[in-house]
Amino acid sequence: MNDPAGSTVRADLGGVLPDQSGDTLIRLVHASDAHVLDAASPARAEWVELEGHDPLWHPLLHMHRPYETLTAHALHAHVAAINEHGPDLTVFSGDNIDNAQRNELDAYLAVVAGGTAQLTAVGSAQDASSGAYPQPWPFWSPDPVVDDAWRRLGYPAVDGFVERAGAPIVSAGLAMPWTSIPGNHDLMRQGTALPFGPLEQIAVGATKSLVHPRGFVPADPLTLYLDQPEGFSGGPGFPIAADPLRRAIDRREWIAAHVVAGALGYGEREVEAGAIDTVIDTEHVRFVLLDTNHPSGDYQGSIGVTQLDWLDERLAEVDRQRGRLAIVVSHHGIDTMVNQRGHDDDRLLGEAFTAVAHSHPCAVAWLVGHRHINRIEARPGINGGFWEITTCSTIDWPSQTRAIDVIRHVDGTIELACTMLDHHDAADGLATLHRDLAHRFTTTGVATRMAGRSGDADARLVLGAR
Repeated sequence: MNDPAGSTVRADLGGVLPDQSGDTLIRLVHASDAHVLDAASPARAEWVELEGHDPLWHPLLHMHRPYETLTAHALHAHVAAINEHGPDLTVFSGDNIDNAQRNELDAYLAVVAGGTAQLTAVGSAQDASSGAYPQPWPFWSPDPVVDDAWRRLGYPAVDGFVERAGAPIVSAGLAMPWTSIPGNHDLMRQGTALPFGPLEQIAVGATKSLVHPRGFVPADPLTLYLDQPEGFSGGPGFPIAADPLRRAIDRREWIAAHVVAGALGYGEREVEAGAIDTVIDTEHVRFVLLDTNHPSGDYQGSIGVTQLDWLDERLAEVDRQRGRLAIVVSHHGIDTMVNQRGHDDDRLLGEAFTAVAHSHPCAVAWLVGHRHINRIEARPGINGGFWEITTCSTIDWPSQTRAIDVIRHVDGTIELACTMLDHHDAADGLATLHRDLAHRFTTTGVATRMAGRSGDADARLVLGAR
């Protein structure tokens, strides 16, 4: 059923939504998968996207999108929209950057916390001046004089695009407290390979390739990328401006940068330990932040035994405080916490997380990203269960964030009122262009799936009294 405002009321976990209004315990915004990226980085392999017709390459998609030079502009527009909405807290659930690079991290934090962000589009797949391919240019080129295979699909010509996309973005930042957790792209090359070895030398160098290396026909592209990612950047190259800030970051540097930028939950203790798991306590709700990246690499996640013990203790603390609730935030959800690479007995999968969460009545929601889709699943359990809320990305269609109001009604019923938020960029703005290109990049069926089913977007999620 739907309420008068058009939101779907979901009582999959039991309970009845009262007619009268309740008390709002906290208003938050959940944002995910911004993928702020350096599209000119030599450590990327955009040509893989041209192999997308072959299922062999599907585990590595997407390594290129026609709108990737605009991700920081899209995030900037979302920051303005979130400020307009005015939540108490904004949470980013990972893949905030794309290729684990310091210059990407600096740009992301400048947009979110306030500052100037700038990532060049010169040398990107949208800059056909390199002449890396004969025409027709196999990527979308906004240059009106370039014979572009994508133009034939309806993609627009945009005068001065490369210069506009690479111009500085001056951001006021979020006007409320915020925090982030890392996804696989925040700490791994292309969200898949652990940073090491020859690829790191290529990343900070002065040569970029957009071309499939000659004679490069791996039997298992994903496994080869995990073991030897540098081989994917071995095609004929062209000169670009080298940038030492294209170096990869590690956990300690990620945490330290967030401490400086003012992200909640992190301090010198987390920097020293290099441990991202942390809590944020508000008046009525504890937020538990978990790093679900797998230590052996690969884009799917897992969780450690010691992490689960720590989670169990943190939730037990909330259970002992009458009336308080808990919301867990991670990048991977139950369907993507499936990584068994390395066969490490200390790493567990999504069901192990669910078992711990179900043992605590305080746990009402699990906020995740990674899948770039709107999806809300009821996870019933012995103490009433919780809602797993996956929010779509801001890089891909439908490029939205999710407002969530946590409400307690007079009879104790808990409601999570979810509303999708669009940004409001100018008609000729780069964030508007980003959203248009993101929609073009999908087919109608794919776009529908990413926006979610009925009840996956604007929804009122009910839980019995806690």
